[in-house]
Amino acid sequence: MKHLVLCLACLAATDAAAACVTAADLATGVTFTREDGRQGLISREGKRFAIDYAVNSNTAWQDKRQSWLGIYDAEWLSVPTDSYQAEGGPGGSYSFRFASKPPMPTPGTTWDTTVTERGAQAVRFKLGPVAISQRDRSSYAVNYRFMAETAAKISGCTYRVLPVEAIFKNQTTDLTRRFIYFPDLGFGLETQVADRNGTSSRALGLTSLTPKG
Repeated sequence: MKHLVLCLACLAATDAAAACVTAADLATGVTFTREDGRQGLISREGKRFAIDYAVNSNTAWQDKRQSWLGIYDAEWLSVPTDSYQAEGGPGGSYSFRFASKPPMPTPGTTWDTTVTERGAQAVRFKLGPVAISQRDRSSYAVNYRFMAETAAKISGCTYRVLPVEAIFKNQTTDLTRRFIYFPDLGFGLETQVADRNGTSSRALGLTSLTPKG
């Protein structure tokens, strides 16, 4: 009987360990939940990560991104349904280009760059007798700060984490975004957004992180 109890304990420990996310899980996907109650999914697609921050949304809300490391967005599709506007602008589909190659997160460092945002859909208008078609375009001065490494326990598993803060600014925007980057997993997830020019602020801390399925 004692041997059976020990074996069951070993199985329980194995199951608990198996529930912790590893970098290999990104091939099939990693699910997560944030403080807003929405469930998300991140998976590797080539050199980028595909992130859906609203997999279980029962409204028109959408927030899908293609991202480098999960902290440098390359493409973004958003359909807001409340006062919060992702990226500090209207809902829609956008691409982002960094003026220089984004660095790997390193504790205690900063990185300044310019990010150009372009709308995916062309806007047509007339300038006198001439019809013009162009995409919305904005540029931001962006400062990334990589904080000291720490540890966080999520879904019963302890991970090394690196907090990241990115501040986007231009003539009309002053937006702070925060992320948690997992050095051992190779990706990060957004955990807070605050619009300093308005009243919009969302706490999006992670409440769960598990392998898909």
